[in-house]
Amino acid sequence: MRISQPNKLIGKIMEIKPGQDMTEVIVDVGDRPVYATITSGAAQAMNLHPGDEVFAMFNSTDVTLIRDTKEERDYGV
Repeated sequence: MRISQPNKLIGKIMEIKPGQDMTEVIVDVGDRPVYATITSGAAQAMNLHPGDEVFAMFNSTDVTLIRDTKEERDYGV
């Protein structure tokens, strides 16, 4: 998969705020945190924890989180 660089940030999860239906994930990408709201089911399926490295992909209306589960990571995506 190829993603345009301006729409992808790599960061580490700072905090996870679980809710009944939706979970807020705060990602440290450097200058400012990125806030993503995903379903609680997706957060559980991704097995997210503070300190995990994720990709934050975004457009003008939403943020998508991607967690790479491979041992070797290639950030030249």
